[in-house]
Amino acid sequence: MSSVYSLRKPAPGGSPWSTPQIATLRRSIGSIVAAPTLRGANVGLLVVDTVRGTMLYSHDAAQAFMPASNFKLLVGSAALRRLGPTFAYVTTVDGAAPQNGVIEGDLYLHGGGDALLRAADLRAAAAALAGRGITRVDGALVTDASYFDAQRYGFGWSWDDLPYYYAPAVTALELEDGIVHAFMTPGPAAGAPVALRVEPQSSTFTIDNRLTTGPKGSKDTSDIVRPWDEPRDIELTGSYPAGAKESGDLAPSVPDPESYAGDVFAQALAGQHIAVAGGVHAGKMPPGTPLLWSRAAEPMPQLLADFWYPSDNLMGELLLKELGVVQAGEPGTDANGRIVEEQFLRFAGIDPQTVTISDGSGLSQYDRIAPRALVAILQADWNGPYRDIVLDALPVAGVRGTLKNSYRGTPAERNVFAKTGSISHVRTISGFVRTRTHGPLTFSFLINDWMDEDAPGGAAALAHVRGALFSLLAVQ
Repeated sequence: MSSVYSLRKPAPGGSPWSTPQIATLRRSIGSIVAAPTLRGANVGLLVVDTVRGTMLYSHDAAQAFMPASNFKLLVGSAALRRLGPTFAYVTTVDGAAPQNGVIEGDLYLHGGGDALLRAADLRAAAAALAGRGITRVDGALVTDASYFDAQRYGFGWSWDDLPYYYAPAVTALELEDGIVHAFMTPGPAAGAPVALRVEPQSSTFTIDNRLTTGPKGSKDTSDIVRPWDEPRDIELTGSYPAGAKESGDLAPSVPDPESYAGDVFAQALAGQHIAVAGGVHAGKMPPGTPLLWSRAAEPMPQLLADFWYPSDNLMGELLLKELGVVQAGEPGTDANGRIVEEQFLRFAGIDPQTVTISDGSGLSQYDRIAPRALVAILQADWNGPYRDIVLDALPVAGVRGTLKNSYRGTPAERNVFAKTGSISHVRTISGFVRTRTHGPLTFSFLINDWMDEDAPGGAAALAHVRGALFSLLAVQ
């Protein structure tokens, strides 16, 4: 299918399904999901007519599965409904009004849960303070992450995921999505050290660069290690081939995001010739401290897209804690956020007792949800006031997000709007398909215990199965 025409979203309409058409569709789907690559796997699949609610195909749709990142549909949809489309995280800098350029007392960097706060934002804050004539802080720079609780990792996260960008520490004061940017350049010959470019620089952790240059044409074996006995160390190991260009971002997660943000802000203040007498430490801002600078992050529609397009785990955890604030006040907790999610499930017609919620991202090994529940969530989105926001925030086959390179040149291209998910032995995808004549379909296709993920051709075989399914649906 051509990719030159404009993107059309699923919309109400289309002709109803006849009984013979449903029977034919069920036989065709059954043949597709009987593919050899799925033998031995646990498969759940539900397809319904979005507009009329007609069930078109169901297999183990009530069985609970590990959802991987399909779980982000729950926290994202619940947050959109509870927080509303104008919601935005806010980061502030607070302190006493300056007297002759001096802040008498502490300066506070207060985190409001924004995963995408950047070093450039902190430089802008420092410049704004300098623009007010501030030259000195008599007290300390205090980092305040008290808006959320101190639980930094989700229950059921795997310890060996923690050095990587997709399993960052969770606090109300984040910087650069919880990672530091690191890029490799090979040395002049095999065996030479690999040069490392790191942005932004910070003294709150140590990067132990053990990378070496491999032979030209060799495999990139670079990896990240977080030693348990040295929690502030980030070790980079392995080799990077001679003659290669500068690498993409290794993106190791930082051990302590709060102190990382404080250190980078302190550097920005120093760059504006603002002296801080008392150093940097963690603490809590007293009520009523005057506001000196604030940054409102992107509003919910763009936030949801930045969450679902790349499947950002940190943003899912922060949304869960934000829901906890709405439910029970500060500090935001996972437990209170789960209450809001359970309320949303009831609204969508799902018994919360059939869903196990351990985190906001789906990274946890403990999360469980059935295809029926995911379809109900998507149906609630479709029938609610924010349908277009949800459709605009979902990846689209051949166009954007985690489906950007999927199903190109097939009838599925530009017609599948869906959230993907992937952890070890788990592959999931749920969303909407725009058909030719019957209007949109809502589906959830969950696969657990898939043992072919490391087999030669395994990924291609699964892609073929999913592509065949979505192409079949799109041409109906």
